[in-house]
Amino acid sequence: MTAYKNFVDDFPRRCREILKFAGKPALFRGREVTLALMVATAGFVIPYERLKPDGGEIDHPSGDNKRFSDTAQQLRDLLEEPFLSSAVWGTSASTWHYVKKLKSVTGDPNEWPEFRNRKPFSRDKTVGSVLKVIRNALAHGNIFTFGDPIEAIIFIRTHPSDKKEVQNYSLVSVAPGDFVIFLNKWFDFLNEKGIHQIKAAEALSDAEGLRDAA
Repeated sequence: MTAYKNFVDDFPRRCREILKFAGKPALFRGREVTLALMVATAGFVIPYERLKPDGGEIDHPSGDNKRFSDTAQQLRDLLEEPFLSSAVWGTSASTWHYVKKLKSVTGDPNEWPEFRNRKPFSRDKTVGSVLKVIRNALAHGNIFTFGDPIEAIIFIRTHPSDKKEVQNYSLVSVAPGDFVIFLNKWFDFLNEKGIHQIKAAEALSDAEGLRDAA
C-alpha cells in the first residue's frame, strides 16, 4: 500500500474510489447505506476537520488549513453559501430535511413528533449549518435510520446545555441516494477546488527533498 501524500486530496480520493468500485456489490447485498456511512466517516470528516477554520480550544495539529490555505479559504467560502445551490448539492430536487430543535431521541425516529414534522431545506440554509450536523453525528455516532428498507439517514447534533440532565438536539435527514450524491459532490469540491495548490505544494516538497538528498 502506497503512503498517503496528504489527507485533504489523496486520502479522500481513495475513499471515493472505494465508494465507486464497492457501490454495486453493496447495493446487491443491501449494504449501500453502510458503505455510504463508512466512506463519509473517513472521506468527509477527516479532510473537513483538517481544513476547517481554527477555533475552540485546540487547533488541528496537522496545520493543513495553513499548508493548503487556498483550499481552506475555499471551504470557508463554501460554508457561507446556500446549501441547495452550492457545489456540494446544486440540484433542484432534494430529500434533505431538518429539525432545528429536537427534545428527545429516545425510541424510533417515527416516535419523535419533531421528526414527523421535519421541514425541507429552505433556500437560505447554509452549507455550514448542514455540514456541522453531519460532522457531529458521524464523529459521535449519532446516526439513526428511518424505514425498512431505509428511506432516510438521520444525523443528530448534540448541543451544549446549562443543565446536565437536559440535552438539546438538531437533525438533518436525507434519502440514501441523495447522501451518496452529496458525497460525490464533496469529493468533486476537494479535487477541483484544491488540487492546483495541493499539487504545487507536493511538487515543492518533492523538489526540496531531492535538493536535500543531492
